[in-house]
Amino acid sequence: MSVVGVYITYLIPGYVLVLSISIKYSNMSSDIVPLTIIKGAGHEFIPLPRGENATTADFHSIRTKTESPAHFTSGFYKIEAGPERPASYSFEETKYVLSGQIDVLDEATGITHHLVQGDFAFFYVGSKVKFSTKSQGLAFYAVTRPVRSSHPNLKGREEDKARL
Repeated sequence: MSVVGVYITYLIPGYVLVLSISIKYSNMSSDIVPLTIIKGAGHEFIPLPRGENATTADFHSIRTKTESPAHFTSGFYKIEAGPERPASYSFEETKYVLSGQIDVLDEATGITHHLVQGDFAFFYVGSKVKFSTKSQGLAFYAVTRPVRSSHPNLKGREEDKARL
């Protein structure tokens, strides 16, 4: 909250002093916006495309209403043993490993990071990596790009109103 203006007016000597304060709520929208809830999203089966050992499954995306609008998309990344999966980043991404192990070769440093449950990684614009695993891995991610591949089992699952 910020005070926009304070006006003091002296009207009649000895009788009335008028104080006017205008308040502007700069950090709040004038409209309350409902949440988007997708119940059970983390429990839905993510099928791998035929002949593939890894996939993304985007399930929610918005065009931000920040000062510099951008897309903000979230989803799940699933990988199983198989060939390395190269990725070059033209967007930012955060990835949080939910289960298993996801190996990430950072081509800028040559270091392979072995991410396990509870590990977090951030990928910058310009990052170039190769994903792999000896078993399987599942991660939640949030990216600054529009939807590329929709989660087949979560299309249309957004609830109209948040419920407790």
